[in-house]
Amino acid sequence: MKRALCVTAARALLLAALPLPAAAQALTLAAAADSALAAHPSLGSALARHEAALHARDIARAARLPSASLGATVTRFEEPMVVAPLHSFDPRHPPSFDDALVQGQIVVDYTLFDSGVRSSRTDGADARAEAAVFGLAAAEMDVIAEVARHYLAVLSARAVQAAALAQLHAMEEEYARAQERLDAGTAPELEVLRARASLQDARVEETAALRRAGLAGRALARTMGGTPDELEGVSLADVVPRPGVPIDGTRTNPVVEAARQAIRGAEAQLREERAGRMPRLDLRAALQDFGTVSGEHVTEWQTGIRLSWPVFTGGIRGASIRRADAELRVAESEMATILLAVDAETDAAESRVLEADERAAALESSIAQWEEVAGIEALALEAGAGVQSDLLRAQAGLFRARAGHAQASYDAVLARIDLARTQGVLSREWLNRSLEMWR
Repeated sequence: MKRALCVTAARALLLAALPLPAAAQALTLAAAADSALAAHPSLGSALARHEAALHARDIARAARLPSASLGATVTRFEEPMVVAPLHSFDPRHPPSFDDALVQGQIVVDYTLFDSGVRSSRTDGADARAEAAVFGLAAAEMDVIAEVARHYLAVLSARAVQAAALAQLHAMEEEYARAQERLDAGTAPELEVLRARASLQDARVEETAALRRAGLAGRALARTMGGTPDELEGVSLADVVPRPGVPIDGTRTNPVVEAARQAIRGAEAQLREERAGRMPRLDLRAALQDFGTVSGEHVTEWQTGIRLSWPVFTGGIRGASIRRADAELRVAESEMATILLAVDAETDAAESRVLEADERAAALESSIAQWEEVAGIEALALEAGAGVQSDLLRAQAGLFRARAGHAQASYDAVLARIDLARTQGVLSREWLNRSLEMWR
């Protein structure tokens, strides 16, 4: 409990120490992840589940120790009742009778042998506690992946918006040039109409990109625990993969480990149910006090061994065993399903890394080519030897290449983050080690 409180307090202090930056300050992906880890509700629930599993483990382990209890009763009878147990009858000292009796006792119980019920229960509680640890790690990685997805979505949307704005400025210049040529009588009205249509398309693209950037920014702010508009106007540090860092992991996915611990817990539950069919031996010792409201108390001790064996339970024990066996098969099937999903996610993430890298490299070359083509077409049109439609086509191609390159670049970063999550290595430290963040 103290550890949980310390973790919660530390996260609260971290959130307080990491306010969303002002407009003049660049927000980094690492800082965004810190804020999300301190504020995201899914981590609170994962931490609570972990605490509950630890307490359940303590309960299971406590069953191995003796238990002691105190009890007291005051009973009023219609007719006088013997005050203390009558162990022997002595006519010279007859027993005392009273209609109001007081009894108190201290009882100590200890299970000498239970055919493995307690050990199986403890093993199951340990497995569930371990599963909760891996569940907390999985929740942390999910939060980091979520905040990274929104962060990169903002960067991508803003890069597309910048490309759309550059396209808009180019179209405004072309429209002004066409209007001047029309006014001078050296160009047909068709050039103005064509330039106006391209300008309108550029405005639509820029507006759509602006809205996508705003939507992504609000999603990022919510994930970080802030208000939706808190990141409006805040600059974000650029993120690129750090060269020379391998993308293969060294640990196992915590979701897989949690499923493995679930199987262990189900196996322990099955052993516990089967052990419940066997005999149980309990030791009891007690100190009892007998008396009346007015006094006359007598104290005696007693001890004994109790053997119990559930010979017939009406089918309850057999049904419990069959249920535990079915739950074990469920856990094993879920483990197999998770392994298939993790393998598929890993394969897809690896393919997306390669695809995004190749697409970004191709589009980077395409940008240079389209810039050269657009420059040549602009000079040719200025000299009266070019065709306006060719220039507009080149400008559109340049915009698509710039927008596509931005999206491919950030897709490559996100694919690496997803791959790290499926491999079980995604963490705050992994972000600093594997990514470069330029302010």
